Amino acid sequence: MFIVNNAATDFRFNTKNDRFDPMVTLAFDAARDVNLYAKFATGYRSGGASSRSLSYRSFGPEEVKSYEIGAKTDFFDHRARLNLAAYIMDRKNTQIDFDFVDANPTLADGSPNPFFTKHTEETANAPGNSRIKGIEAELTVRPFDGLTLGASYAYTDVKIPATPNPLAGPLFGVPYQVFTVFTPKNSVSGSLDVDLPVGSDMSLRLHLDANYSDPTYSFQAENVLTDKSFVVNASLSLADIPLTANGTHATLNLWARNLFNESHIYRRSNANDAPTVNNDGSLNYGGVLGDYGNFNPPRTFGVKGTIDF
Repeated sequence: MFIVNNAATDFRFNTKNDRFDPMVTLAFDAARDVNLYAKFATGYRSGGASSRSLSYRSFGPEEVKSYEIGAKTDFFDHRARLNLAAYIMDRKNTQIDFDFVDANPTLADGSPNPFFTKHTEETANAPGNSRIKGIEAELTVRPFDGLTLGASYAYTDVKIPATPNPLAGPLFGVPYQVFTVFTPKNSVSGSLDVDLPVGSDMSLRLHLDANYSDPTYSFQAENVLTDKSFVVNASLSLADIPLTANGTHATLNLWARNLFNESHIYRRSNANDAPTVNNDGSLNYGGVLGDYGNFNPPRTFGVKGTIDF
């Protein structure tokens, strides 16, 4: 018998898992600067029991099969590079964590609740198959020496079957939809780098990057989205400033994050609302206290200096 959160709990659990996961990659040079590939792999996450569980209930292993095809290409005399990839992942028995904070100060018999305000967690396996699919593209272009342009795009689609709630209470066993957190459906980024010689030794370096993201979920149990975001960062450096004749040099860097002071909610929750259960098993919140959210950092900037001996 073990004491957990001042309560006696019978934690006995035995498990054993064995697994072999192969990976196969086929690659073909379709041309001198064009490589095509296909990859198949399997993966595995062991089952067990969560140390934060009140009941120490067991959950099964999670398995995944992934399929990927892609191309890695160079062109314009190696001044441009384009990489493409598309993938599908099939996950079986996806492991889902359910968080719970006990808000009842007493038990059913009126005695003090030893788990009052305690944050516990149960892990359960989603039924059936979860599917993740997406595409990724990355382009780098160097039209001439001293200038590099970059762009990337990613599309991600995730579908997880509704999973029965393992937590004790009125919602026990009720299936609800699980949401994948901080994974935008679409994300786009671009960058610009300029490196110009100044005199015989120094160089002036400019970097700009812009990043867009679709709204995302912050919590897997809450059907509420953050804001979309578009953030630009920049830096300007004077590099290789000679200080001594024996090779000591310095770099002076002026940087700014969130250059245009864009504001968005990157984390949002409606956990303070009163929940009801939708027909599909997902939780709906009635707006008792409303959402709360966290905003991204405002524009920040600074100066950095380094000396290399």
